[in-house]
Amino acid sequence: MAKKHKLPLGGLTSDGQTVSVSEIALGNLTQLAGWETFAGAADAVLKTQGLSLPADYRSPVHTAGMTVWRISPDRVLLRSETPVDMSVPEDLVALDLSDARVCLILEGEGAAGLLGRVIAMDFSEAAFPAGTFVQTSLHHVGVLVERLECDRFLVMVPTTWERSLTDLLVTHLTVAA
Repeated sequence: MAKKHKLPLGGLTSDGQTVSVSEIALGNLTQLAGWETFAGAADAVLKTQGLSLPADYRSPVHTAGMTVWRISPDRVLLRSETPVDMSVPEDLVALDLSDARVCLILEGEGAAGLLGRVIAMDFSEAAFPAGTFVQTSLHHVGVLVERLECDRFLVMVPTTWERSLTDLLVTHLTVAA
């Protein structure tokens, strides 16, 4: 059986930079999806929560206790600390994904380097600045990565893959005793 790591866990990358891996509370996660009229309908629903539809697929919209990521032309994810009334019109559907994802935080001077070792992407500040996100794959599993600060990343992974993906990340560290 795979070993479950007790988080938070700190360690060093192969080049001696510090990284900590921890799990934070996801809160509530809702996916809004739609069809031809998605943009207008979703924006109207999000405005009732003090949010707006992100203009692109790299820039999240944040407000107190809530984040919206536009993950495709006709879908957004809404993360909130408290449950949100998602009464939606006929041209939208709302799906509760709160039990389907886990939020990991990777932070430290080596966090970008660690992610660059396990995800085929440029995690330099120039290519992936704070305040942007990407959907990509980690070990062939779809994940969402947001750079919160220079050395701090949120990595949202499917609950069913949390154990193996955490193991993959941690095995790239020399764990501090």
